[in-house]
This record gives sequence, C-alpha cells and structure tokens, in this order.
Amino acid sequence: MTKNLLKTISSLQNTAIGNCRKRIEEAALRAKDAIGSDQTAGDTQCTCHEPQCGVTSILKRKHGL
Repeated sequence: MTKNLLKTISSLQNTAIGNCRKRIEEAALRAKDAIGSDQTAGDTQCTCHEPQCGVTSILKRKHGL
C-alpha cells in the first residue's frame, strides 16, 4: 500500500515538473519574440542611459507589471 502511494506521489511530482518546464520554455520563447520585436519597433522610449533588455523590464513596459 505504501509503495503504491509513493509511486503515485512520484508520478504526480514528475508530471507537475514536466508541465512547469513546458510553461517556462513557452514563456522563454515568447520573451525572445518580445525582445526581438522591441528592438525592431523602436516606439518605446527609455529614460535611462542603458537600454533594458531583460524579460522583467519588457513585461513592465508592455503590460505594466
């Protein structure tokens, strides 16, 4: 009985980790696309001396996060 529960828990953990990895990879691809589109668009203005190209900075600019 205990072995079955441990197998079930392990299976659920592996499934959850796999789903998280897929979502992270998809988000990374979307971020790369966003970075590429920001560099070509040029419609956003940066008030700092260095351009901010991080994922967080792009999300803040585009979505107000």
